Amino acid sequence: MNTTAMAVAAAVMSFAAPAMAQEDKSLTIALPSEPADIDGCNTTVTGIGVIVKENIVETLTTLDPNDSTVRPRLATGWEDLGDGTWRISLREGVTFHDGAPFNAEAVAFAIDRLTSDAIACRDRTKIASVELTTTIVDDHTIDIHAEPAQILMPTLLSFIGAVSPNTPVDQVSRAPVGTGPFKFDSWDAEGIAVTRNADYWGEQPAATDALYIFRPESALRAAMVELGEADIAHDIAPQDATSDMDYPFLNGETTRLRMVLQPPLDDLRVRKAFNMAFDREALIGTILSDKAQLATQFVLPKINGHNPSLEPWAYDPEQAKALIAEAKADGVPVDKELRLIGRIGFFPNQEEMLQVMQQMWSQVGLNVKLEMMESAEWLKLVNKPFPEDREAMLIQEQHDNNNGDASFTMRFRFHSDGRQSEFSIPEVDKLIEEAEMATGDERTKLWQEANRIISDEIVPSVYMYHMVSYMRVSPEINYEPNSLSLIQLELADVTFN
Repeated sequence: MNTTAMAVAAAVMSFAAPAMAQEDKSLTIALPSEPADIDGCNTTVTGIGVIVKENIVETLTTLDPNDSTVRPRLATGWEDLGDGTWRISLREGVTFHDGAPFNAEAVAFAIDRLTSDAIACRDRTKIASVELTTTIVDDHTIDIHAEPAQILMPTLLSFIGAVSPNTPVDQVSRAPVGTGPFKFDSWDAEGIAVTRNADYWGEQPAATDALYIFRPESALRAAMVELGEADIAHDIAPQDATSDMDYPFLNGETTRLRMVLQPPLDDLRVRKAFNMAFDREALIGTILSDKAQLATQFVLPKINGHNPSLEPWAYDPEQAKALIAEAKADGVPVDKELRLIGRIGFFPNQEEMLQVMQQMWSQVGLNVKLEMMESAEWLKLVNKPFPEDREAMLIQEQHDNNNGDASFTMRFRFHSDGRQSEFSIPEVDKLIEEAEMATGDERTKLWQEANRIISDEIVPSVYMYHMVSYMRVSPEINYEPNSLSLIQLELADVTFN
């Protein structure tokens, strides 16, 4: 064991709880950061969903991690009635952890809360500009009307978490009440604890309880599993993935730098220069996993609407310098210092990656200053309404779309009314609107053309990578990570050896 590993091991042993006995059915999961909340309407947020989704709070449908096929969960069936209305059949014999019945009224409550302006539910971003209204048919049947109509309503239901109707409507929760196989128990200095729900409607999981602990150091999380002090170390850095207990997986996330299109970033030549001066290949297998993939768009290759004809930007610093010089000659303020905003906790080695990019850009004459922000401050920069005096900057984003279709990316990010769109291009708006209503090959082609125009002609981003995560799993348990595991780690999938 090297000096660093010995130091990490000593640190673990200095504060860790006693090792689990062989017969113990408790789980300990080491996560990189402590969330601000664990509300049931924030299940698509990485640090929240991994604790809450399908463990404490269940969604109406769930998605197959391999092909995004829609599976029943709390909804057992769905029928398209036409004109934007779907009739949803709900599972019977289900109760919330507080004893409230799960029924159509509870679903209507969860949807109203999710779409209300009273709190900032992050799952609402997946629904984007869709307006949902509900009509209760009977106790276990509800009609959900979408405006505009949604042909992918069954997939959209996978973003709707059923929280108890006793949940406050005007504040996010740190003690969620759902219907899942585990109940929230406590949140204190030790971590977040959940216990098995004896009244769960489905099969009882093997684990009796679980504790989520928060350790920002990747090597420390990994060492805890090696020493038997944790069962799973989530999202460890590539340099720490040195054991046969480590599992790499494409996690569904794509990272990019979004450009705020103010001077000098309102000039296409400058935007192209930022892309040409970034040596993407140099970071793969060094700062990032050698299994990370170059991204050409915000849509994963497995998702309907991904355009396979798009090529990554070639590294060409000389051409980048020429474009910058040309823009400068035309009066573009290319020397202006630009903020490069990173959000703390996206993934291991993130800050180091941004520092390398900053150095690459400085070599071609681009002046960028790195700032790392906590999530709350970062969110103020990325969502509309934008401040009127907002200046040019580059904002790192990470976006997950394991949902089978580009619609869960395109309107929100690129339509003129999208909450995180930086531009208004009528041609792009038209393609997005037509694609949302189309089916089959026509839908695919419309999404692909929209992605082509955005990536090749508008260039509003520096696309970076489709990301890989590593998870260390104890040999005492059985769990194989999948493409959803970064935001949805179902405790019921864990068995013991």
